[in-house]
Amino acid sequence: MADFSGEDEAYAYLTHKLSKLGLRVLNKRVGAGRMSPDIDILAERGGKRVGIEVKYFRASPRFYEGLDEALALLLHCLDEVYLLHVFDSSLGEQARELARKAALLSELTPVGYMAMVGRSEPEVLVEARGNPLKSILCSQSLQG
Repeated sequence: MADFSGEDEAYAYLTHKLSKLGLRVLNKRVGAGRMSPDIDILAERGGKRVGIEVKYFRASPRFYEGLDEALALLLHCLDEVYLLHVFDSSLGEQARELARKAALLSELTPVGYMAMVGRSEPEVLVEARGNPLKSILCSQSLQG
């Protein structure tokens, strides 16, 4: 049996678990159907708005999945962005290897990376480095 029925159940679980990382969840599925990409989880930490792209893998995970959407979240004037891979516990050791590869890719970007297996605690493997586009995009959007 899968750890979660789908991403929506994983979001509900994460709402409580992310608080242990100092993140206060403000909303889930922000902009769904209106904005692309939508923000799977919008959180706040220390006055900063943090967007989290969540991908839940039951089988055949691709370690790079979701990185494109996480990068695109930088265009939404967030302070920080994370990609969070949630691996079903049935993936076992394969999940750890995939998380290692995803973390290596994430280090090349400003996007932070978190991983969790089953209903464990989310683990930050790469800290977000801040949104390098925020000062450019947000000041332009306020002017025009």
